[in-house]
Amino acid sequence: MNTEKIKNALNGFISGKNRKLFDVEYKKSDHTLTVLLDEKLNMDELETLSNEISGFLDQYEDEFEDNYFLDVSTVGAERPIRNADEVNAAVGQYIYVKTKDNEYYGTLTSFHNDVLNLKVKEKTREKDVSVEYSKTKKVRYAVKF
Repeated sequence: MNTEKIKNALNGFISGKNRKLFDVEYKKSDHTLTVLLDEKLNMDELETLSNEISGFLDQYEDEFEDNYFLDVSTVGAERPIRNADEVNAAVGQYIYVKTKDNEYYGTLTSFHNDVLNLKVKEKTREKDVSVEYSKTKKVRYAVKF
């Protein structure tokens, strides 16, 4: 399956509905096409949009080797931070960072020269942590409780 072709087509379709596409992923292992929207939608809006996307994708059925499951959802509060531009946009926000050896929850205070600088809380004390972005396995927004 040509995921980029499907993603580009869906981007145009969803933009035409005054919505914003976040990402499209296809998991071959369970034949699931996940369409993530960068929107706050209620269940009725999500159901309507899901049906519209399903109908739109019918014209691309030859792109799929097998039947697939369509999962349409929103990215939510803990959305992934996928690249340096999105890291820059997250400065001042509470995030989660995972590396090979550690996991951090903290406020991103700055991002310079490929280094994430976080203010994290350990027990009752705050400390500064620096992590090379190239060494992260996962970076996402986090909900602070």
